[in-house]
Amino acid sequence: MKHFKKIVIVFMCLALSFPYNMSSAHSGRTDSSGGHHDYKNASGLGDYHYHCGGYPPHLHENGVCPYSSSAGNSTKPKTATSSSSSVTKKVSKYYQSSVVKKVQKKLNKLGYKCGKADGIYGTKTKNAIKDFQSDEGMTVNGEIKKALLKKLKINI
Repeated sequence: MKHFKKIVIVFMCLALSFPYNMSSAHSGRTDSSGGHHDYKNASGLGDYHYHCGGYPPHLHENGVCPYSSSAGNSTKPKTATSSSSSVTKKVSKYYQSSVVKKVQKKLNKLGYKCGKADGIYGTKTKNAIKDFQSDEGMTVNGEIKKALLKKLKINI
């Protein structure tokens, strides 16, 4: 019995010595920026959000992580909490998975390679949009906006 207690104590000490982060990213596929789908909107941030550097779930406005030093602001963004009174930012209708997927399908069909039409706005999609915008004489910013959808003849 003495040995059993010692083994349990050693095991517990070892288990507690390893860091465990409760706010780590969910399992599953993420894009190159750490973003992933949250179809059940468990985060309260919409159907897509990011986990970067151990920070809580958040959005990347204009493709920039608000927690990065290059984001230019020192305030942290509002994130979801379990409180129903929490205010969160909605994902633009242009970046919803279904719209991104339509854009990807159309760009692929036109020869702008943005990879599999999976509804994830990642680097390949952004670069394909930039190439299309450049070829069409549009402002080149890689953003999904009304003008891009109109040029691609996509209705949402």
